[in-house]
Amino acid sequence: MKRAHGFSLLEVLVALAILAMALGVLLQSFGGGLRNARLADETSRATVIAESLLAEAGVLALLTGEKTGETEDGFRWRLRVQPAAEATPAELTGYLLYRVDMEVAWGERDRSVSLSTLRLGPVQ
Repeated sequence: MKRAHGFSLLEVLVALAILAMALGVLLQSFGGGLRNARLADETSRATVIAESLLAEAGVLALLTGEKTGETEDGFRWRLRVQPAAEATPAELTGYLLYRVDMEVAWGERDRSVSLSTLRLGPVQ
């Protein structure tokens, strides 16, 4: 009697179970990669917004205090200007060193990007 060459039902079921587990792991890692790519994109967009608003604050007169706002695409920002503590020698020239802090936040988890700089401006 010739022996039949093929797979038994048990072998097919085991192969399908291994395939299902492998596909599950693959899809999970692919989904994680997409989440990381989206987070990187949002972070770079928030950084560009923060840099832009920080540069704009340098062009405008430096007024101490805090300003807030929101962009069209849902990024919330906060600009804070205050005299720097170590600015006493500059006061003699009529100029003062200001610390400018910019924070841009987004999303439900309140992810944020913060930038800080020092600017020279007139004494108020």
